[in-house]
Amino acid sequence: MTEDPAPYAPLYPPGAAARLQRVFEAAACRTQTELATFLGVRQSSIADAKRRGSIPPEWLVTLLLKQWVNPAWVLTGKGSRYLQPAEPGDTPYSHVQPLAEAECSTPCSTEALLAEIIRRVLREIG
Repeated sequence: MTEDPAPYAPLYPPGAAARLQRVFEAAACRTQTELATFLGVRQSSIADAKRRGSIPPEWLVTLLLKQWVNPAWVLTGKGSRYLQPAEPGDTPYSHVQPLAEAECSTPCSTEALLAEIIRRVLREIG
């Protein structure tokens, strides 16, 4: 007898629990409350992400800025866990030169710009 596939999607997309576990590990947090404090979000946001099976891009940015955690490692579990600073004491963006001549077609915040960059990276890595 063959089994028919379930007519519904799994509760979590493949690998979702592992991705969230890597966020906990990278932040050195054991509880949702600790992780929420580390990320600067409400505990309900952690529960929502767990339920949806997705990691918000802002969390990846926070992990990068606070701990040098490689966003690709969080999402895939592959590659280096940490990105290395170019020089001791560097921040993730200390080597980036500002583009004084650049003009935006619409005003946007730094957070919106980073979210868009991460969205495009995620789209590229599939």
